[in-house]
Amino acid sequence: MNMMRSQSSLNIAAPPPSPTPSAPPSPIPRAAGSRSAANQILAEFLEKSLQVPELALREPHSQRVPEEINLRSLVLGENYWLDRVMKSAREFGAFRIRCHGISAEELRALVRETERVFGILEERDTGYRRDIGRRNDNKEEIVWVRSGKERMEWAREYIGPELFRSFSEKVEDVASKLDAIAQLLGQVFVQQLGRQLGKMCQEQSVLSIYRYNHNNIMSEQSPSPSERHHNHSCNQVLSLHLPFRQCKYWVETTQSPFSFNAGPDVIVVTVGKQLEEWSMGEFKSVYGEMIHPPDLKASYSLELKCSSLNLKQSFSKTQKKISIVDQILIGLVIGVLYHIFKFLWS
Repeated sequence: MNMMRSQSSLNIAAPPPSPTPSAPPSPIPRAAGSRSAANQILAEFLEKSLQVPELALREPHSQRVPEEINLRSLVLGENYWLDRVMKSAREFGAFRIRCHGISAEELRALVRETERVFGILEERDTGYRRDIGRRNDNKEEIVWVRSGKERMEWAREYIGPELFRSFSEKVEDVASKLDAIAQLLGQVFVQQLGRQLGKMCQEQSVLSIYRYNHNNIMSEQSPSPSERHHNHSCNQVLSLHLPFRQCKYWVETTQSPFSFNAGPDVIVVTVGKQLEEWSMGEFKSVYGEMIHPPDLKASYSLELKCSSLNLKQSFSKTQKKISIVDQILIGLVIGVLYHIFKFLWS
């Protein structure tokens, strides 16, 4: 009975069936709805009010680096480029020379022989190989004194005549070209300054071959200042640096240190202490160092330390030059004097 009543109530409460389906009721608008009117108004307001202002950024500033000059311009004596070299030497204490005439094959051949020599000298104290590593690198040096007697003694005792002969040829091929460039630079500085030389030391130019071992993860960092290395590097007129692979060249100056890209296609020239003293402070000596990226293989570089003797020789050569016009005038004067004396004695 109770069950029947319950079913009856349910039948009465249910809506009568409709012959056609009716549309669903409209949804109630919610504030959180993505299509609500409030959201549309808020979106338009934010779009207008939250626009990022245009920022006026400074134009990219490229770091100034020492001047780079073609060797041919030095040989031809082009005044524009000579002036730029002098300006770079005054401002940075350094400049760069491209198209220097030392081929990549010459450098590769020298590297092969240098690796053999370092391998033999690895465990020997020769006096020609020095470990000059510091906290941030591991750097070794072979001092190549350009004197036949000293080199032959070294060769007989340590590396043997056969390897010495091959190594010597490769070193001298490169060293002779560096030395010729150094002689030319000596003439350029004397001619540009037009100044008499003071007291000059008679030390011989020395070629150093450096090996950089990349077993220290800090080898890319700038080297810390070292008075010993600073004095060793700057006690000459000029230094010519030639790396055998791409690297950075780091320069320490009295103002602030700076660095720039270097590689085997460019010689880096730095001013030494002798040139600073001779120029009465017009050029400031600097200390430079190669910074090589970490690698499993060792890196190599050359440095020719040019003594003031080269500068003195170049100066004496420039003083002997007499122009063609002067020679003609001198010839005319001698001819006139000859005819005068001939007339008087006749």
